[in-house]
Amino acid sequence: MLKLNFTLRKISADIVFPISQQPVRNGIIIIDEQGVLKENVIEPNNLDHSISDVEKFEGFICPGFINAHCHLELSWLKNRIPEHTGLDNFIINLQNIRKEEDDISTEEYIFSAEQEMKNGGIVAVGDICNTNITFSLKEKSNIYFHNFIETFASAPQKAEKAFEKSLRLIDEVTQIKKNNSASITPHAPYSLSKKLFQLIKEHNENTGEILSIHHQESEEENKFFLTKNGNIKDMHFRFGVEHSDFSNCGKRPIEAISEHLAKNNKIQLVHNTVATETDIDFALNYFSDIYWCFCPNANLYIEQKLPDFAMFFNKSCKITLGTDSFASNKNLSILDEIKTIRSSMPFIPLQEMLKWATLNGAEFLNISEKYGSLEKGKSPGVILLENVNTASNHLTRSSNIKVIF
Repeated sequence: MLKLNFTLRKISADIVFPISQQPVRNGIIIIDEQGVLKENVIEPNNLDHSISDVEKFEGFICPGFINAHCHLELSWLKNRIPEHTGLDNFIINLQNIRKEEDDISTEEYIFSAEQEMKNGGIVAVGDICNTNITFSLKEKSNIYFHNFIETFASAPQKAEKAFEKSLRLIDEVTQIKKNNSASITPHAPYSLSKKLFQLIKEHNENTGEILSIHHQESEEENKFFLTKNGNIKDMHFRFGVEHSDFSNCGKRPIEAISEHLAKNNKIQLVHNTVATETDIDFALNYFSDIYWCFCPNANLYIEQKLPDFAMFFNKSCKITLGTDSFASNKNLSILDEIKTIRSSMPFIPLQEMLKWATLNGAEFLNISEKYGSLEKGKSPGVILLENVNTASNHLTRSSNIKVIF
């Protein structure tokens, strides 16, 4: 029988989801004042004292969420870009409106977005950075950030300048010693030249850094690689790029760029809205450690289309979840992303979806020694999912989050 130190906090709920093991009904966790778990999740029958010593909550307890894909620096764009425009028009609108950025104080928007994520139980974020405007907040935040310094330039003559900018941002963000890491990453298959891809690949191979790339967000991306026409090619012309290295190459996106990525590094493909079984099989066979990130509410915001979640689930893909940005989402809630997936695929167990939102993201970001599961020695954050269906072990439309620690 386990004897407890009564100076520690003891917490229980109807069901505790450790993630690293099966759910425990009426399970108990013990944390110290820093939120470190002193034991693995305890079965209630293994306690040797009165249950009155335990704080009991109604609902589900799980570790803090990992937002594997976000653009915190775009927080000031909330409600500024119309919905359902398609990816190409979304990018054009984004580029046009970003010209106003110098006239807007972005700090308050970034701070508000960070607070929303904390209140939503998010403890770590894979954050896309094109600038340094979020760095001052990250020096003070209790959220862990991996900063993906995002690089793009379709014209080969711009490759070195774009890469040098990324190196400068890497140097700057690595000065943040608290709860931060960083890597250089490509934007999307269609937005880099082979030369720029190669510069990033060589850097990634030398450093072992993880990378995260937008992938197959719309059919226009497939069309760009497979044919001579399409909206993305037209968009390139608008931005002054007369010829892309990948337009009409006759291969699907991930196959076309595969040789230009560090195949043995951890890679996250983000969105995958129109990915097929062929794309999945190629990526699983070619790359040594690949993750698939879904941001379903952003997909609905831009393209009004969702990925085939069941296809990825049935192939045992390592799935992570993200919110994208306020430019393409109404909130930054991983819980809402789970609800959207559940409304589309109710047969996927909650235990599995919570793993996507916690441990998988932590493993991808290389922080699973602290985050992602309720295990002895970790301090992953503790959140309560309220207004749930405890009989069927599922969420409801009104489910919400209370941050316990």
